Amino acid sequence: MQYSNGGWPQIYNSSGYHKHITYNDNAMVNVMILLDEVANRQGNFSFVDSTLTGRSRTAVAKGVDNFLRTQVVVNGKLTVWGQQHDSVTLKPAGARAYEVPSLCANESVGIVKFLKTRPATSQITASIKAAEEWFKAVKLTGSRIVKTSTDVTLVNDPSVTTPIWARSYEIGTNKPIFVGRDGIVKIQAERY
Repeated sequence: MQYSNGGWPQIYNSSGYHKHITYNDNAMVNVMILLDEVANRQGNFSFVDSTLTGRSRTAVAKGVDNFLRTQVVVNGKLTVWGQQHDSVTLKPAGARAYEVPSLCANESVGIVKFLKTRPATSQITASIKAAEEWFKAVKLTGSRIVKTSTDVTLVNDPSVTTPIWARSYEIGTNKPIFVGRDGIVKIQAERY
């Protein structure tokens, strides 16, 4: 099921957005955690033969390479990842109406955590450092998210001292965005 570029689709041999490389809900990270356990015969995988451990190790290495190649670059600077990426261009791609091409904090946390389990190389170290710098730059302080039955908004609230992150950020501006099931992007620009 793994693409030659190292990514995994949401659904094998499918069409539409299901064929995108899927980081959404940590789908690819969870596959790679499982394959890493198989490769290392951890937990319930102690019985696995060397052929399968080798194939699993290769799949994980290709997946790591895919993470490094899909990390979004804006103005020459590494940032983070989208919810899903086009399987050919490797660029962030849309899926359901409310999943627009964007930089996604939640999915990127899972990728960074996984990269931290890999042996350090200069490329992995640079990737992690760039993502951590992006998280520091886009954290929201003095704010809270308000959800109603019809909308989600970011509200200034100086009493909130714990930083939060939006799930999605506009590529190029790093402005938090919120998208309803209608597909309309709402950019929270008043804080910038």
